[in-house]
Amino acid sequence: MTNGPRAASVWEVDPISSLIQRIHFKHTTKGLRSLSVLSENRSEGKTTIAMLLARGLSEVYNFKILLIDLNPDGDPLLNQYLNPYEKEKTQDGIIHGHPFNFEIFRLKNIDMNWLKTAYDGLYANQMINSFSKEYDLVIVDTMNSANPNDTALRVTTHSNIIVSTEKSFGRTGSKLQLELEQNRKEVLGVVFNK
Repeated sequence: MTNGPRAASVWEVDPISSLIQRIHFKHTTKGLRSLSVLSENRSEGKTTIAMLLARGLSEVYNFKILLIDLNPDGDPLLNQYLNPYEKEKTQDGIIHGHPFNFEIFRLKNIDMNWLKTAYDGLYANQMINSFSKEYDLVIVDTMNSANPNDTALRVTTHSNIIVSTEKSFGRTGSKLQLELEQNRKEVLGVVFNK
């Protein structure tokens, strides 16, 4: 840390351990059932953060967690881990037998022409709401698109976690911050990924 004047930032940054504690507190006191992991740009670490949160909450607090991957092609990081399990061990979009201690649902494994309707937010929101009744917490790993009406912002969860890098962190004209404020969506925390 430097002792010089600090640049004004859009959000304060949180360590993962603090976010896990905050999520647990919100779950037990306020009934938090779902959260989205968002970022303004691609490749800022949303999936990594979503997986760390899912693992931490399931190991430390014994939460029954469902991680939802909204990427239509499957997130590349999850593809790496899950390819050996997906063909034989996927049932209704949920992959079984993988090495993680939380459940994983991937839209890419649903056998239907959902692409157009899934991204209007309605299908994804119904799915999240339905899963929220079966799991302690649903973590939604959103995807970014080139479309200015970013789908991630139409996914309705109880709260949001922002993942940011130097490319987008602290910008005053942040599209993501503006959208979240306009839609009065709660930001539970921010992770800065260098």
